[in-house]
Amino acid sequence: MAKVQPAGFWSYTHRDDQLDGGRITRLSERISHAFEMITGEPLEIFLDKKAIEWGEAWRRRLDIALTGTTFLIPVVTPKFLVSQECRREVITFAGHAASLGLEELLLPILYVDVPQLAEGSRGEPDDEVLELIARRQWVDWRDLRLEDEDSPQYRKAVHMLALRLSEIIESAPPPTPVQPPGTNDSTEDAPGFVEAMAEMEQALPSWLDTIQQFAGIITLIGEQTSWASNEMTASDARGGGFAGRVRVTEELASRLADPVETVDALGAKYWAELASIDPGVISFVRQAADGDLSVEDRNVAQDFFRAVNELADVTRETTENLRGFSDSVAGAAEGSRLLRPQFRTIQSSVQKVIDSQTIIDEWVRLIGETDLKDNR
Repeated sequence: MAKVQPAGFWSYTHRDDQLDGGRITRLSERISHAFEMITGEPLEIFLDKKAIEWGEAWRRRLDIALTGTTFLIPVVTPKFLVSQECRREVITFAGHAASLGLEELLLPILYVDVPQLAEGSRGEPDDEVLELIARRQWVDWRDLRLEDEDSPQYRKAVHMLALRLSEIIESAPPPTPVQPPGTNDSTEDAPGFVEAMAEMEQALPSWLDTIQQFAGIITLIGEQTSWASNEMTASDARGGGFAGRVRVTEELASRLADPVETVDALGAKYWAELASIDPGVISFVRQAADGDLSVEDRNVAQDFFRAVNELADVTRETTENLRGFSDSVAGAAEGSRLLRPQFRTIQSSVQKVIDSQTIIDEWVRLIGETDLKDNR
């Protein structure tokens, strides 16, 4: 197998780069140059996500298995975390890296303070992308970004980061495909390809049920919010003033208490289950695509792939509807101190479902590139 040239995908928001005078893109160039100085090999950095070359390289690098030479370097800022494109890149890459046991290939740079990643922050981050980042040994650039780019301190930090990249490549173990939870038993009783595929297929109806329950609760929340809006209009017409609005707000908060708790639990459950099985599904799709499968195994794989595509058709439509709801909640969250925590919980839960769709969409993409697509 020909040696694969090291490459890095620079995940950042263009607005952050503009606000910082182009320093984020210049940092990528400095790291690339320092890497080549250290190793004698070029490190290709892909920067422009709008370029066709970026998308083709992204898919090619994921599809040939990362093999320890492809990095995703997220430049983490508050704007990064609200960029759906950036979130999608982290989630997709993390799944592929984990599927091969190469999690160090995701190397975040904390560029601006994000409280949930700060030392001493309590508990796990409530944001799933932050959780993926927090599990890695991220590089702290919060103070360094304020240094002169030609200062010894800055140059040394660039050198150390490039050195770390070279060491990861040097020490990366051979890719080791990860099996889904419950299928990594090495004994004779361990489930084979057919059993493991069947086990995953049985989980699909549960996920569909969860997303449908979630959508139903969101509809209920929307109805209660509309009720409150109508009540406020009626109260204003009666001359109720701000006291009337407060009364309606308190009643709405009471009505939303149980639905918000439910939607929070459903969103967390949905994300956790999909994220935990994602590396194993990616491995199995690769195995199905690359392996010399028996007729029975091919049929089982096709059944599973068809079920995944059917799930995706339903969840994609639901997710699009939720995206619009999340945007409306974002504005409402600032309107009332009493309702703000509930609306932010709703928004966080909806984001978990949106991010989960990224996982399912990547499965569909990988399945679509195999010769096992269901043609019946």
